[in-house]
Amino acid sequence: MIMYLSRALATAALAAGLTFTTLTTTASAAPSAPQEALARCGFYGDDVPAPATMHYKAGSWFRGGPYAECDGYKTPSQGWAAATCYFINDYGSKWYYASDWRSWVYSGNVTFPIDGEPAPTNRC
Repeated sequence: MIMYLSRALATAALAAGLTFTTLTTTASAAPSAPQEALARCGFYGDDVPAPATMHYKAGSWFRGGPYAECDGYKTPSQGWAAATCYFINDYGSKWYYASDWRSWVYSGNVTFPIDGEPAPTNRC
């Protein structure tokens, strides 16, 4: 009886150890690229010099971070916004921070046509 109890306890301890190892391994796994991107969706670029004026296309998305995975809103028409800086995300995409909208817009959706005014050269 003692030997049976000893084996049962050893088996239970081994099973508990394997379960704990599995749980800790899963919990410490590296996040996926989209998860990392979403972790940066509250990133703002306000602490920068004077902005440049950018023109955005109708249907451009303004997002809470410099990633397509971030929540945002789609503009129904074209318009103007102040761009204070740029950021190149982990995918190599360039985004401009619109300080007056406190959001990010993808560089492919904007131009800087006002009197030859250049795009911002400072990184966020």
